[in-house]
Amino acid sequence: MAWEEWERLKAAAAGQRPGRTRSDRMTAGPGLKASRGPWTRASGVAMDLRTVTHAALKELRAAHEGVARGTGGFTSAAALEETLATWEKRLTSVRDECDRLHGALARTGRDFGEIDPAVAARVNRVRTGTRPDWAR
Repeated sequence: MAWEEWERLKAAAAGQRPGRTRSDRMTAGPGLKASRGPWTRASGVAMDLRTVTHAALKELRAAHEGVARGTGGFTSAAALEETLATWEKRLTSVRDECDRLHGALARTGRDFGEIDPAVAARVNRVRTGTRPDWAR
């Protein structure tokens, strides 16, 4: 790839015109900024929702413990047992998804907060000038 084309691609990625790229900062595009904060907060919300869902699941199971003994023979008891099974399945699915999201969002926040700035710092230390060394 020709050096001029590389500079043009870098400029386009940074939202700038060719010849005006800056190698002292890294951007994701015009006006787009990424930070760890929103991802970390979202991870916390997912964990809170997981905790609340798990507690609701335990409470639902506890509330249904004596239903079969006190309502034996009633058709409503069978309907309650069927309803319990579907709600257990739904709440378990929500809890597990929140657990998965918590981990994924936390890793993304860590990446934005630690890895991306470290890579940007290394990239920004590379001084290219206007032409590569081999073309001088």
